[in-house]
Amino acid sequence: MAIVKNNPIINGISGKLGNSIVFKRVRGKTIMCNPAPKPATQSEPQKETRNRFRKASEWAKNILLDAEQKAFYQKKAKKLKLPNAYTAAIADYMRSAKVTQLSRYADKTTFMIRKKDFDVAQVDVVVNNHSGEQEIRTLPKGKSFFWLHPAELQAGVVVMITDAAGVRREYELAA
Repeated sequence: MAIVKNNPIINGISGKLGNSIVFKRVRGKTIMCNPAPKPATQSEPQKETRNRFRKASEWAKNILLDAEQKAFYQKKAKKLKLPNAYTAAIADYMRSAKVTQLSRYADKTTFMIRKKDFDVAQVDVVVNNHSGEQEIRTLPKGKSFFWLHPAELQAGVVVMITDAAGVRREYELAA
């Protein structure tokens, strides 16, 4: 890898030259390197991750067209010490929210929803009752805690978390 410093012809260029040289910009510097080798085969998890990253890239490009969203992600990038708003938007898309059990008592169990460095858009708690019906409880915006009775946990609970990117993930809670 070579870093281009005082060459006005190459400085700022990016892209592939033939099949052997790649110019890219990293944190304001022009770097010349060999192209990354392509993997011979991909496992199923690799394909899923690449597909998810492709979707994250498309989403980030679209969301940053909105000036208000771009300003938000620029602030996030600065706070998280990321190079730019695009990287912050990708991080938002790729990071999953977690459901954590905080406390367990005889009459209730308390849970917390957390997504590192970012907020979630919506949390729906789907509680099955013994007659087979479902009750959906939507947490108010900004709330990250909820509690359940032991009988509700026994019947089955699914937590559906939707983040700012519109990605919805489901978590089953065990009794």
